[in-house]
Amino acid sequence: MLAAVGEGLPNSDIGKMLHLSEATVKSHVSRVLAKLQLTNRVQAAILAHHAGLVP
Repeated sequence: MLAAVGEGLPNSDIGKMLHLSEATVKSHVSRVLAKLQLTNRVQAAILAHHAGLVP
């Protein structure tokens, strides 16, 4: 999930890729942000790049 956010994919595309509803993806992204103490998707994308999850 974090890698997909790091690639800049919208929730709808992530949902199609993982066979989840857009609402479920939104919920999971929110939980990931909270657990990592991040405030937005941009911070998550930067973290994904630094962690090597995204080329």
